[in-house]
Amino acid sequence: MSAVAAGLLILRIVVGLLFAAHGLQKLLGWFGGAGLQGTATMFDRGGLGPGRITAPLGGAAELAGGVSLALGFLTPLGSIAVLVMMAGAVVAVHARNGMWNQNGGSEFPIVLGAVALALTLTGPGRSSIDHLAGWRLAGWWWAAAACIVTAVAVVLQIALIRAHRMNEERRAQPDERRKARDRDVA
Repeated sequence: MSAVAAGLLILRIVVGLLFAAHGLQKLLGWFGGAGLQGTATMFDRGGLGPGRITAPLGGAAELAGGVSLALGFLTPLGSIAVLVMMAGAVVAVHARNGMWNQNGGSEFPIVLGAVALALTLTGPGRSSIDHLAGWRLAGWWWAAAACIVTAVAVVLQIALIRAHRMNEERRAQPDERRKARDRDVA
């Protein structure tokens, strides 16, 4: 095995398994995770609701994306799942905390996203299902597709968050009709 193949294998296995474990935290509550209900609540609070729909989708994307990377199976699709989820994490949670991880910032999701994007360029290496199947699923076109899909997902996530914030502001403001009725009674 060449050093490049070994390096890609280590990178894929570590990042893929960590990411799959993140999905299991969301879906099943394993590894100290919140499970579906807790994740749904977290997604709702973050503006990525309805959490009962987005939480299982997010958990499934993380699990499938992680397994895809670890096995080197349909690697660009796994990379896109990782990119979309990490972009969502940055937009919904981490960006407001700055860059560095110790402050809850964007550092860690950016690194995971960078690894995923790099794998769309390089491919998974020789020790992968993609290679064994003879699939050449890597290069600039895959990276461009991953960036486009991620950008669209970020726009949708920002729209969801803004709609959620507007709803929260609307609920916080007293109803003008109720105020007028209260004035008439007094």
